[in-house]
Amino acid sequence: MTTFDEVYSKVCEMLCDAKDMEMDDLDPDMPLYQLKLDSLDYVELMVLAKKEFGVTVEAELFTNNVNITLRELCQYLSEKSL
Repeated sequence: MTTFDEVYSKVCEMLCDAKDMEMDDLDPDMPLYQLKLDSLDYVELMVLAKKEFGVTVEAELFTNNVNITLRELCQYLSEKSL
């Protein structure tokens, strides 16, 4: 199992690269929709989850949980990781 801190760090790094942001711009309790992610960003998150943590994330995770926070996503990935 990958720790929450490891997952959070990797996910934030990817989001900062994708959205040209700084780590200080992110807050764990920030809903993902506030980041104005597009469909490609969500696909990149799903690829990152599979590649880095061995977790298959279905698009429904995002579409069924439109208010999902960065913390909730990272906790989910941490719990499901190998």
